[in-house]
This record gives sequence, C-alpha cells and structure tokens, in this order.
Amino acid sequence: MQLTVLGAGTGVPLPRRSPAGVLVQIGATPLLFDLGPGTIPRLDAAGVSYRDLEYVFLTHLHPDHTLDLAMLLQALNYTPGFTRARPLHLIGCPDTKALYEGLLRVYSSVAPRGFELTIREISAERIAFGAWTIETAPSGHTATSIAYRIEAEDKAMVYTGDAKENPALVEIARDADAFVCECAFPRGYPTDDHMTADAVGRVARAARVKRVILNHLYPPALQVDIIAQVRAEYTGEIIVAEDGTRVSV
Repeated sequence: MQLTVLGAGTGVPLPRRSPAGVLVQIGATPLLFDLGPGTIPRLDAAGVSYRDLEYVFLTHLHPDHTLDLAMLLQALNYTPGFTRARPLHLIGCPDTKALYEGLLRVYSSVAPRGFELTIREISAERIAFGAWTIETAPSGHTATSIAYRIEAEDKAMVYTGDAKENPALVEIARDADAFVCECAFPRGYPTDDHMTADAVGRVARAARVKRVILNHLYPPALQVDIIAQVRAEYTGEIIVAEDGTRVSV
C-alpha cells in the first residue's frame, strides 16, 4: 500500500497544509478518503486522475472534508472528450445520502451523467472488497463520524479523520502498520471533540501501532514541538504530515 496525504491541514488556511484528503493506493486501485476543498487538483499532483477513482470514503460531513465532492462530480460530468461509464462508489458515515441530496438542490448539474453513483452509509462494519478490506469504528468527533482501517497486502493502516480519544479508536488501530491520526492541538489545549498530542500518543501506545503520521494540524499544534509532546506517550516512529507526504505501508 502507498499512502499519500493530500491535505494535512484543516479549514484554516495554512501553507503546505490544505483541508483533509488522504489517498491510499493498493496496486492499481486508488482509494480516496475525504475530499476537502482543493483535493481533486492535489490528487492529480500525486499522479492519480480523478477519472480513475472508483471509491470515495467520507469520515464525516464537515466542509473541510467534503466540499470537493461537488467538484469531483462536476469534473466527471464536464471534462471535454471524456465520458464516464463505470460506477462511482461513495461510502461514508450516516447522512452521506442527505449530503449528496443537499448538493443536488444547490448544484443540480452535478447529478451524474451516464454513470451510476452508488451511496452506502456505514457506521461500525467490516467489508471485504476482494484484495482489500475496510473496517470502520466511531471516531468520537461527531455523533456519526467514523475512522477507517484498510487492510491489504498483509498490511494495515488506519485513518482517523477528525477524532477524540476513545476505546473504539484504540481497538480499530490495534497493531496497525501506519496510524494516520488527527493531531489538531497541543497537549493541554481545551477541546472535547479533537485529538491533542498527548491523546494521540496514548492511543498509539495502547494500540501498539508501528508508525504515527500526525495529520489535521491546527496552527497551535505547529507552534510547539509536537513530536516531543506525542513522544512523551509513544516511542515509535512519528511523522508530521504536510501536503504530499508519501509513505509506503
């Protein structure tokens, strides 16, 4: 598996850290997890065309994780000289269908032309897709937000999306080879729906993950030695993601 962080930031504009998007490549199959604004051109910069996407996964429905869904559908409809025929599969947390229906009310032109869009809502499930498997668990960020575990090629990686420290997150991350975890704020920052550096470290240690990729960083997390704060709880490898960070899992 190849992991590329397309957007390592949040809804707050920052250099080198754009809104959420994570690309996982399993052989020739690209899987896109979240697509905040600007994800589609960053996908192209990572060497994968939006035209080749078959699976898009959503962790939750906040705009910094979903706004480029409209742009993806528009591009698939209106790229000159290109006609899509094969289905696009959108898989996400509860209310993903309502998000899509809302987009149609505002942007009727994004309704698929000539191809089928399938939408599947999931919460805590394990689904086999042939050569790879997806498992989900509540992330704790919202009432319906989910984290994803991807297993393929005898490896496992976890993408938390936005999250907070909770037992389900530890369980889904168990023994993962790569743990792409939100690290929104430094230790001690007042929050009840995001991960702080010490929380990331505790979850990573309890789950015995092999490598942590710190993701979704707000400005306060970049004003401290964030690696040292995670390191106080976790002794494994730590990477602070930027847009374009690429890791072999």
